[in-house]
Amino acid sequence: MSSVALRSSDDTRARPAGRRPRGGLLPRGGLFWLRTTLGSAAIVLALALLAHQPPQEPAPRPVPAAILVAPPPAWQPLADAKPRYAVDAPALKGLAQGFEARRHANGGREDKLVYGVFEGDEPYLRLAVFRGPDEAGAPRSFFIDLARRAGEAGLGVIRTARPATVATKLGTLEAAEIVLADGLERPCQAFRLRSETGLSLHGWHCAAGGQAPDRAEVACLVDRLAVLPSADDAALNAVFAQAERWRGEGCPPRTSEIKRKSA
Repeated sequence: MSSVALRSSDDTRARPAGRRPRGGLLPRGGLFWLRTTLGSAAIVLALALLAHQPPQEPAPRPVPAAILVAPPPAWQPLADAKPRYAVDAPALKGLAQGFEARRHANGGREDKLVYGVFEGDEPYLRLAVFRGPDEAGAPRSFFIDLARRAGEAGLGVIRTARPATVATKLGTLEAAEIVLADGLERPCQAFRLRSETGLSLHGWHCAAGGQAPDRAEVACLVDRLAVLPSADDAALNAVFAQAERWRGEGCPPRTSEIKRKSA
């Protein structure tokens, strides 16, 4: 019995190191590393599959319907407005007259005066007087301003000369000889003025006989511009009373002055 025990002990000592035990089982340390390797491989495979899948976009949120509100127009017509100005000139006496007024969003008011008919042979004057803050914003060139104003009146600018300046009682006037058309072409003198008193003028004058008037004639028309009693505006009357001191001496007197002298 002792010999058998000794043989078993000798067989155990004689077994080479690292030899697998019978049955093909791995030692506990080998199983741990195998499980770790397989787990890492599974994680890498899952990440690779996720990387190849397209990202899922979130469901679109409902967009509330937008309510579009157009901004109010810069100009509003003044249907019940009374005329504030008149051009008291002999050449315009007896001509058909037109008037309209409108209010700008900045609080200014524009009065448009029309004497005569563009398609006629008689003199034709279209004059707009604006009082208030500058409604134009950034300054525009004479031609761009003229083209815009003519378009509002249904006229096209065919030709225009370089503007020159002439003095009036309300300040320095820019004027240029032009040709306007609405199917009929007519030579005229366009003009504009920006006064330090808060007044600005623009328009054009076409003389009788198919000839363009000169700048001096247009300056006289501006000097004959007067405030009507219906305006009932003391500040405006004071501006024109002060301006009368700068009125040109070469212009004929207004028709009201002619009547007073003849009486």
